[in-house]
Amino acid sequence: MAFVVSRQRKIFYDLDGERGPYLLLYPSLWMDLQSWEEAGYLDVLKQEYRVLRMDPLGQGRSDDSDDTSDYLPAARLQDLCCLLTTLELDNVHFLGIGEGARMGYLLSAWEPNRLRSMAVLDGHPYIAEEYEKKTWQQHVDWVKVQDWEKLRQELGLKELSDLQWDRIQKVKSSNRVAAMQAEMQWPGVDQELPPAPSAPGMLFTSTREPSFMKMREAGRNCAYWRYHIFHQLEYREGLLDSEILLPAYLDFVRRQRWVPRSCDGGYL
Repeated sequence: MAFVVSRQRKIFYDLDGERGPYLLLYPSLWMDLQSWEEAGYLDVLKQEYRVLRMDPLGQGRSDDSDDTSDYLPAARLQDLCCLLTTLELDNVHFLGIGEGARMGYLLSAWEPNRLRSMAVLDGHPYIAEEYEKKTWQQHVDWVKVQDWEKLRQELGLKELSDLQWDRIQKVKSSNRVAAMQAEMQWPGVDQELPPAPSAPGMLFTSTREPSFMKMREAGRNCAYWRYHIFHQLEYREGLLDSEILLPAYLDFVRRQRWVPRSCDGGYL
């Protein structure tokens, strides 16, 4: 495991796989880079891709902060772009869940030339609804009193492994609260997304996900984006279930063909 230094803090990452295009996996607020391996993603993806996993600020082995401003979208994106620039990577495939989904939308809006394709799970590009803020505030309250049993019953969190929950409980509560309070300030980037994003996108959702309607709306509003609905009968352990997600994701990403861009943004 290696690290880069962004904003005077260490951001750890791992790179696996010996051939193929680069694929960046960006975790949710509750995950770290080990979560992808535990969920069965890494062994499959590294056969065809060079898989880049990172621990965002405050997660896994990366440094942390108690300052909410360090977790706001622009700061998060700065860390991600620092990693890509250091590794001299451009036009990467991107797969993100939760907070990672929001980072995918940010890349599409602010750094589109870094994307070869974008796929997201459990996260929409719009400003947070009141019910979402209420849920996040409840999570904040549970973290403050370390009521992990209640938190673990929440949709989208119950699917995490026992090992991941052991790691979650070792994170400083003040650090986790700061990150969650920043998430509650998500401004939405739907107005900044181009009507025809330069990279194809796939939005994965389920009829059981609270963000289902918003995900479908986003998939309809942007050219070159599509959405894939996992209906309830298919849904077992949530969108992180690799046996459900990976076949659909690989079908999407294998269809993409890279067209190099000139330095002024046009196509060669």
